[in-house]
Amino acid sequence: MTIHMHTLIYNSIVKISDVPVYTCQACSRYEPLPNIKRDLGGFIAELAEVRGRKKFSFAEKNEWANVLKETFASLTVSSMAELEMKVQTATQSRIDLLLDLYRLAGDVKDPGWMRETEQRLEQLTVHPVRNTN
Repeated sequence: MTIHMHTLIYNSIVKISDVPVYTCQACSRYEPLPNIKRDLGGFIAELAEVRGRKKFSFAEKNEWANVLKETFASLTVSSMAELEMKVQTATQSRIDLLLDLYRLAGDVKDPGWMRETEQRLEQLTVHPVRNTN
């Protein structure tokens, strides 16, 4: 199985782009990465209340999807090991940035911003990229 960014169609009318999925090369079956399923389910639940808009990027709602999207967009790798290294580096950079934001939110005493940053950090914890051929 390989990882790529996929577009899902919800309710036959709503497009959700930038969803990281595993794809089976043999049968073309795909499945969202286990570590984003909960957030994806929550995002889909939110869509029931959205009116008008028909296109969404999951990368705007999930840090892990965002890191993968940005890494894949700037990627020219020759091996899975190199991909793993680039994703790990990008993830650590994002964690460092979010920790800086969390510290700043604490300095300005903004509990809402701190909670939001905590949630974004939680999305990045323990997300290995593995080639499961």
